[in-house]
Amino acid sequence: MENAKKTIAVLAGGISSEHHISVSSGKTALSAFQDAGYTTMLVILSREGFFVEGQKVNFESLDINYVFNIIHGAPGEDGHISGFLKVLGIPHSTCDTFQSALTFNKSQCNGLLRGAGFIVPRGRIITEIPENKEFAAWNYPLFVKPNRSGSSFGVSKVMDESGIREAFIAAQKEDHQVLIEEGVQGTEVGCGVFRSRFNLIQKKTTDSFETQAIAVTEIVPTEAGFFDYEAKYDGKSEEITPARLTDDLTRKVEELSVEVYDFLELKGIVRIDFIITKDHVPVVIEVNSIPGLSPASIVPQQVTYRSCSLSMMLAALAEEAMASNQ
Repeated sequence: MENAKKTIAVLAGGISSEHHISVSSGKTALSAFQDAGYTTMLVILSREGFFVEGQKVNFESLDINYVFNIIHGAPGEDGHISGFLKVLGIPHSTCDTFQSALTFNKSQCNGLLRGAGFIVPRGRIITEIPENKEFAAWNYPLFVKPNRSGSSFGVSKVMDESGIREAFIAAQKEDHQVLIEEGVQGTEVGCGVFRSRFNLIQKKTTDSFETQAIAVTEIVPTEAGFFDYEAKYDGKSEEITPARLTDDLTRKVEELSVEVYDFLELKGIVRIDFIITKDHVPVVIEVNSIPGLSPASIVPQQVTYRSCSLSMMLAALAEEAMASNQ
């Protein structure tokens, strides 16, 4: 079937604080699929339902061949949309339900990775404001964050115990489970990863599927001292692709990213973030199962660095998903 005869729905929005970020990513994806020649529609999900061009629609009645899920946060990144689409029998772009829910739960994901031998920060889940001195023996700064959220909403960097209470209150606005982690000092980087028969370097389809690192980007926050919401989306950070690492360290980050992707059995385009310590040890700090695709986002920058087009990559992933669903 020719691309123009296939309809791809880009599903964006959602019911979390990341709604408008998702819509921005959705518009980028929509343009990429249009460039690849597909018939497209942008479907916006809100608390009121699904909307196409401002009109409420019954999603199940849409005549579509594939869904590109770019909903950051709930319900796109936590597994609900994956399960919904599986029930409907519609191929889609993202991880299966279990993997989506797992990676959205930072504490559980880190626990699984730690058990498999990956290095992750020390952390603890709390649901109530901690007692004085409860974290006195921890190495500061600490990061206080919603356990199930994204785009660094509600995340605070705490320099001493006096800041924990306020940071906890901010984090609990996003999720009643609050994760407190020891800060890891070093250089923050993010590595995009995907699995496909499309070879990113050769820019052509091959005979076998391969998990591939896209590139490693160095993240330099300019104000808050970490990659918070403003750093990600308001231009208050510098992203450098490729990261200013040695070739050996770059290769190590790429290899670890592929290992994490395969160990967790992820699908689609994923971004895995690390802190590189002064001893050159990569520490996994987050797995993003639906990374941003807005003009300010990291993955599009990495694809451009590889002299590839986002439309070529997204089209390859869409075709593979549709073929496997037949």
